[in-house]
Amino acid sequence: MKAAILALICLQLADSAAVFDRNYTKPYVLKKTWVQNFIKFQYIFEGNQQKPKIVPLGCSPTNVDSDDYLKPGETSIEHDFLFSCEEGEDGVLNYEATACIDAYGQVMHPGEKRSLSNGTVVLHCNIYGGALKKVVERAAGCYFNETIYSEDEKWVEPQVNPVDSSIDGRLMQCFRPHYSYYESHVVGCVIGKLGVLIGEFGQLLDGSYVKCVEAELGHVSLKQVGVDELQCNMDDKTFAHASQWTDEKKGANMKCNFGHIVKESCVIGNETLPIGQEVPVSRGCIFLCHPQTNVYICDNYLPEFQVVDTESEDLGPIEGNQVVVVEQPDKKKSLKSVFKF
Repeated sequence: MKAAILALICLQLADSAAVFDRNYTKPYVLKKTWVQNFIKFQYIFEGNQQKPKIVPLGCSPTNVDSDDYLKPGETSIEHDFLFSCEEGEDGVLNYEATACIDAYGQVMHPGEKRSLSNGTVVLHCNIYGGALKKVVERAAGCYFNETIYSEDEKWVEPQVNPVDSSIDGRLMQCFRPHYSYYESHVVGCVIGKLGVLIGEFGQLLDGSYVKCVEAELGHVSLKQVGVDELQCNMDDKTFAHASQWTDEKKGANMKCNFGHIVKESCVIGNETLPIGQEVPVSRGCIFLCHPQTNVYICDNYLPEFQVVDTESEDLGPIEGNQVVVVEQPDKKKSLKSVFKF
């Protein structure tokens, strides 16, 4: 009868997935295990008085009670993160993500970042809101040689066709034409430390002149040109390259530089003003020497100015009619009336 009762008890314990372990110094020890919040526990009855005891065994990455679990100090890679099973000083086990795993399977510690998709995408691993997260964002710029260039920034790339030895490299620039993505475009030729934009001229160390041309999309080369092709045309007049002159009508000192007319300074009477300088002039106005067109800032209405047809060449008074006032005004004039000519 006693043997039957003992067999029945053993059968019931087997049905409850209990595990018996004989300890020769103690009576039978009954162990039950379960998993809660990725931590595996065991429930022990031991000793003559059968006192219960709960002991954490380790961490379960699958959150399921099984024979496979992590012991304190071990790690596991799950769901693009590196999880660690750690035991605190108070004996409490924690299972949490301690690092990120990038697209190549490499560990990323908090604060690190990776460049993906040819540098156009950046992966961040950091702590956000108290939790470790991976954040993917599009890079703000163009990517080349592990460097991201911002909008309008220029850099040098090797020549596409190494057979063409006329240039040392291609001058590139980053554009954002549709306000949604960035594009890198070829914008010029590079000879040594000299960069020449497409359609522009440059001078080599031997004194010869060249022009950067685009033979086909993405391919540029140099074309030898004569100094006559670098002339400037203005008001039905032709000016040689590097020549300088004073345009009395515009009140400015001009220069022809590689086919482009450059304004170097402004002239008012006998005064020469550098680009960007602002001075008070007669009639209570302020004159600004602008690199493109001169600007007059006046508080009061000037009778000599009249509204004219846009096709008319009547530009009003010129700088020669103005006089520079030496003393400074009490206050800076506001931009109530702005005249450019």
